Amino acid sequence: MSRPRAVVTGGAVRVGRAISLALARAGYDVLVHYHSSAAEAEDTASALREAGARAATARADLARPEEIAILFDAADVALGGLDLLVNNAAIFPRTEALEATAEDWDRVFALNARAAFLCSQEAARRMQRGAIVNIVDTGASQAWPAYVPYVASKAALASLTRGLAAAFAPGIRVNGVAPGPVMLPAGADGDDERAAAARRTALRRVGLPEDVAAAVVYLAGAEYVTGEIVRVDGGQHLRYRGG
Repeated sequence: MSRPRAVVTGGAVRVGRAISLALARAGYDVLVHYHSSAAEAEDTASALREAGARAATARADLARPEEIAILFDAADVALGGLDLLVNNAAIFPRTEALEATAEDWDRVFALNARAAFLCSQEAARRMQRGAIVNIVDTGASQAWPAYVPYVASKAALASLTRGLAAAFAPGIRVNGVAPGPVMLPAGADGDDERAAAARRTALRRVGLPEDVAAAVVYLAGAEYVTGEIVRVDGGQHLRYRGG
């Protein structure tokens, strides 16, 4: 029996690497997309092969629409088709609201929202049946004054998830995963910051990339779930104030 095939954007590092590995262990062959992390992509692909998967890598700047079709053409060649797309690639710049420029806004939206839409289009054109999982963020429904363009882009991605779930049904399911405190921003990941983040969750811990990956694997196989966004935030959304 042939293995299902997945493309993971930004699949070489951090949460993306954990997703790629989890999919390989769940029985998927994987194309690992990267932009600048060529060595890390090859290392991830090697780990996928050790897990029994067929794996390949492909570079594309997803902020350039013309490179997106090329990426999916590469997936066709490497994997012979597509059953799952994980839109994970994103940037997370700190941008004070009064200092954000039009260029800042466009740069964040080009990758975090527009690229996910265009990648989803390309995937849907290649899949009669399959699934798309978007990596959103709990910030999409929260107020983060130092990251306004970022959280706005993730709110757009959440809306995109629901809209495409309706547009692509019944053959293609579209869902999202919204991580909370899993990998803290650079400069805010010291012991004190991690302890503070943990205290804001009901489970009293910062999550792991593997927690997000497990939710992706679930949604990839959840045949009666579409248009949903699963929080992976340790209960942070409960605004936990327990003792």
